[in-house]
Amino acid sequence: MFSKKTISSKIAIAALLILLVFLGNLKLKQWRAQRQIEKEKLSLKEQAEGLQKKNNELNQSLQYLNSTGFKERVARQQLDLKKQGEQVYSFSDAPKVAGASTEKASGPGNIQKWWDYFFKGS
Repeated sequence: MFSKKTISSKIAIAALLILLVFLGNLKLKQWRAQRQIEKEKLSLKEQAEGLQKKNNELNQSLQYLNSTGFKERVARQQLDLKKQGEQVYSFSDAPKVAGASTEKASGPGNIQKWWDYFFKGS
């Protein structure tokens, strides 16, 4: 019925089919790995751009902190220093009201008022 030639050709076709499936599977794995690498590459690029921006901002801050204007301002505000021949005027934040006293007002305290309200009914 079946000759040796047809059997060997069927075996060869089956072997080629198995080889094709195996190679296709390898190519699919390679393609997925390549996609993952591209995603990581893009993520790292974005991260590098963010770090570069942050680095530029820090460099600008450092330049400002090293400037003479900043050092002079800190010396004036925190160390109360002044330039030679300069006059410094100081103003308080809150104006004082004439006749205001810091003494407590006489009379019952807040707790006493609540006690009277609830328990004495007035």
